[in-house]
Amino acid sequence: MNEVLEKTEAITKKGKALGADEVVAETVFGRYRQTRFSNNQIDITVAWNNYTTDVALAWNKRLVATQIRNFQNTDKIMDQLFKLAKVSKENPMYGGIAKGTFKYPKPTADKKLQELENPSEYALESIEAIKKEVGAEVNAGGTLYTKYEDVYLASSEGPTGQDARSAIELSIRAFSQIDASGHGVECCSSLKDFKPLRAGEKAGKIAKLAKNPKQGEEGKYDVIFDPLFFGSLLGTWGSMVSAYSVMIQLSVFVKKLGQKVASDIVTLRDKPAEYSINNRAFDAEGFPVQENVFIDHGVLKTYLHNTSTAKIFKTKTTGNAGLVQPKPWNIEMDPGNMSKDELFSQVKRGLYLTNTWYTRFQNYSTGDFSTIPRDGIFLIENGEIKESWKDLRLSDNALRLLNQIAGISKERQHIHWWGLDYGIPSLSPFVLAKDIQLTRPK
Repeated sequence: MNEVLEKTEAITKKGKALGADEVVAETVFGRYRQTRFSNNQIDITVAWNNYTTDVALAWNKRLVATQIRNFQNTDKIMDQLFKLAKVSKENPMYGGIAKGTFKYPKPTADKKLQELENPSEYALESIEAIKKEVGAEVNAGGTLYTKYEDVYLASSEGPTGQDARSAIELSIRAFSQIDASGHGVECCSSLKDFKPLRAGEKAGKIAKLAKNPKQGEEGKYDVIFDPLFFGSLLGTWGSMVSAYSVMIQLSVFVKKLGQKVASDIVTLRDKPAEYSINNRAFDAEGFPVQENVFIDHGVLKTYLHNTSTAKIFKTKTTGNAGLVQPKPWNIEMDPGNMSKDELFSQVKRGLYLTNTWYTRFQNYSTGDFSTIPRDGIFLIENGEIKESWKDLRLSDNALRLLNQIAGISKERQHIHWWGLDYGIPSLSPFVLAKDIQLTRPK
């Protein structure tokens, strides 16, 4: 057995010896690199390693957790953790963790990302792509991040496993003018699929189109959402389909299982797929992850569960632990039957929104929310982009927006960047939604 896995198992045995009912420990040895750049130049590249073990211990429905670094002071920390459990309040919602032994797929992590020495070249490649689109006067900046993690999990209830996870992410923003910008991202789990030119070209094209923006006009519009914008919304809905969010009423999906919550053409699934920067073999309980369709042709089919929430809802875990809060791994929206150009041709007068941030809910239960479009906002007339706009806010309702979806592109893009409100990656298409409310920021 691997030495790291043995040490991780020893932590769970120590917890049981102290009197804990259940113990699960996950050790991650991670190698990370980040490059930051601005004004078309590299600012800094840093590399670091991290060796941590996350430990969760349950005793008499009291769940506590801590982190151990480099396997240092393990016995002392576990003693303190058990003492903490004995003085903690009972969690009536805690229903245990997954039991049994499971087979996991072979890890697909890309070792080239473990060995990558000069990530700056990819950032520079993307900057050059922006310059070709906009010209040398453009100002580009962003981040490039890579990771390679070896993961070892041991549970007192049976699950034991090893995994390896890799990712590379580029987020780049281009300014053609102080109030005209475009944003592109490129992210995947392997170096061979990474295309930094695509992110630069997209950011450059949007920044160029966004020049000389006019004041946006309030009103209801048919809106085409770019994958970067819609991916953010997918993360929001993925978070809301967590059973924990439903239980604490921070979800539009409360008491809606089996009901129509979206347009008939909408199918959403949580899928920790091989391409995703969030792919994995098991969740925090050691239960194998799986694909979960949570909206099927507009109908809400399931919430996302860990073992505890599954017992409350009288169902089975969906492999989405978080021991306290189940969480999605990677949201996919099924593709439609139209190309991007065909979507645009459906719009007589509407808007193309390329990116967003600061999504805020006035009421989580009803779904009333607003979000601020950033970077390119474009007026569409008869399928063509006519001019650039600025200073608008999308102010509508989440369930209404889901039901107003009238077109979905065949093309999809894997989306993730630091500005996403829930940090959940997605595979997002271009989406056409009808009659969406845009207001002026107050």
